[in-house]
Amino acid sequence: MSKPDSIIAQIINETLNQEPAQLLVLHNGLVIALTRQSLGCFKSLNSLSDALGNGLLSHADIQPNSPIEFENGICVATHTSGYVGLLDGKALLIKPHKACLYPNNHDGLRGLNCLAELDLPPIDVH
Repeated sequence: MSKPDSIIAQIINETLNQEPAQLLVLHNGLVIALTRQSLGCFKSLNSLSDALGNGLLSHADIQPNSPIEFENGICVATHTSGYVGLLDGKALLIKPHKACLYPNNHDGLRGLNCLAELDLPPIDVH
């Protein structure tokens, strides 16, 4: 059995706007949605189906020349605490007030060449 993640409670494969998506459900109930072209932060899983979009807290487009690549509807390869490694080599770092997508781990560790920056409400990990 793997060690529980202190930030991500669950990852769900979904389809949003007829595109593959992976939903990172945080322990505080927030959801970070990853699609080929964007990142989104939602209040909860239920808010994703709100036709008026009231559950969308923030949105960030990914640079057009750097979409997230999905294989069989999946883009997440690994995750530990606030680090999410993607199948295409990109790294998503979840911080207390932002989630930042980088082209690779090296750039992510150094905070270089950010491909998208998503504002988040404060994340409580207790």
